[in-house]
Amino acid sequence: MIERDEDTYSALKDMAEDIHLVSRNHNDELIGIDYYNNLGILSREELDQLLSLWHRKTITCQKEKLASQWLVMQILMLIAFAIYVAWQLGGFAGLLSSIIGVIAMIVMIEDNRVKTAKRNLADAKRVYQHLSQHLESRGQ
Repeated sequence: MIERDEDTYSALKDMAEDIHLVSRNHNDELIGIDYYNNLGILSREELDQLLSLWHRKTITCQKEKLASQWLVMQILMLIAFAIYVAWQLGGFAGLLSSIIGVIAMIVMIEDNRVKTAKRNLADAKRVYQHLSQHLESRGQ
């Protein structure tokens, strides 16, 4: 029982401290889902520590999501400026440049980095909420 206690605590702690902000394995499964059933064996201090770590990870994931969205906005503004310059120069080259710019804008709207950041944030919130609910139900 003590060994499983350490496995549960260390696995959830390692996920919360992961520098890559990813909470999924290579099979696209939320890591740690199998440890949720074992939260009852953790002490109150361990749960508090995990809760603070996952809260910090949630905040970090939120910042990463905003940074990804800001990057997309900067690129969109740069492309919009390039389209404006192309229209000002006129001619066939300007027309082609603006068409290419519009296509690039459409591609950038669905940037993969933003999708990944949103998914990581949703995963971190899910684990944080589960830990919070477990801690609240334990306190009652």
